[in-house]
Amino acid sequence: MSVDLVLKDGIFIENGRETIRSVSIESGKIEGVYKHGDEPQYRDSIDCRGLYVLPGLIDIHVHLRDLKQSDMEDYETGTMAAAAGGVTTVVDMPNSDPPVLDRKTLDEKIARSQELSYVNVGFYAGIPSKIENFDVQMLRDILGLKVYPHAPLDHDVVYTPERIRECTKLAVASQMPLLFHPDLPPDNKVPKDMEEFFLSHSCEDEVKSVQSFIEAKIEYEARLHVCHVSCAATARLIYENRAEDTLTSEVTPHHLFLSGGDFRHDYGVAKVLPPLRSPYDNKMLMEALCKTWAIDCVASDHAPHKKWEKTAPFLKASSGIPGLETTLPLMLTEVFEKRMAWIDYLRVCSSAPARIIGLETKGILTKGYDADIVLARIQEDTIKGNDFFSKAKITPFEGRRVLAHAVTTIVGGVVVFDDGEFVTGPGIPGKVPVQKS
Repeated sequence: MSVDLVLKDGIFIENGRETIRSVSIESGKIEGVYKHGDEPQYRDSIDCRGLYVLPGLIDIHVHLRDLKQSDMEDYETGTMAAAAGGVTTVVDMPNSDPPVLDRKTLDEKIARSQELSYVNVGFYAGIPSKIENFDVQMLRDILGLKVYPHAPLDHDVVYTPERIRECTKLAVASQMPLLFHPDLPPDNKVPKDMEEFFLSHSCEDEVKSVQSFIEAKIEYEARLHVCHVSCAATARLIYENRAEDTLTSEVTPHHLFLSGGDFRHDYGVAKVLPPLRSPYDNKMLMEALCKTWAIDCVASDHAPHKKWEKTAPFLKASSGIPGLETTLPLMLTEVFEKRMAWIDYLRVCSSAPARIIGLETKGILTKGYDADIVLARIQEDTIKGNDFFSKAKITPFEGRRVLAHAVTTIVGGVVVFDDGEFVTGPGIPGKVPVQKS
């Protein structure tokens, strides 16, 4: 038998240790993992000596914009950024313009992504103001429901305890995870200064929000996912209610590695929601990720904006930063500088996010799983926003030293990105929308 492709003699992580293995690919799936000399015959091969052969990152929190926000990002540039960053699956958030509150908008996003994407793309849907108006026809093409207590997709909604319970009941009835942005409903006051801004998005508010959703989760036995945890106190609360299959959470690289004091407070380059916190929070979030497992995975919260929206003074700047092209270099630097074990890297970047959203054949390099693979190289470099494929070029990680980058990205057995260039056109992976098996 002859397989489609063999990745020969790469550095493969087996039982948490580096070893030399070859990975064979047939019909978009991993056919097997072999020792040197045991590989099957092949129609094509890639010499992977000196390269790490890793599962592609699965990023379950991405804003790809498109539709009426294509000037910020579209499915082509966003998924090019993903592929260049070693991310092989992204899940697109529903707070687009228009928001995903109906089948028509979801179908438009699916069609656009099928035409333009370079990686696997999945979707979440929002929940309309009247729960009974939720279109159940969307369920077959989404991976979860997402709500925003601080900025509802239907503007007349207020996230009272009753509203939270209604959304939780819908998620249970739909057999979907409920994802939420942990913050309290706004008081509709425009902050006059930095202090008011941070007080309106405090750690106390984040904890209160998570507590209210956990109460509803327990009452209805729901699956709940906490997005971009930013505070040590929130991580402790999640740990106290830990339930691997029904209460999960994520953290972003910027909340792991950056603190608010690192930046000029009159400049919006590092403005995000939730805000950057303290070095203590950085430390405790990493501990929650790798020691207590209160936090399950890393997600970029890739949120591109136009240049003027990020270079404005802080209070007028838009919240959000691009992250698809920085997650892999940042996280592998943690591995190569011995602050993170390989077993943790593989879990938080690939296998855990796949488990959270039910992608049963992704996130692990083993026989029968999807051949979504990144080849990475150890190489010291600095992050440069101008090199991004994303339309958003401004990053608070500008100039940060990293020790690795993606060399080749393979999606569904197809080499999409290689040595800084795209070697296929968009739509090649053909796996949109990503659906549960």
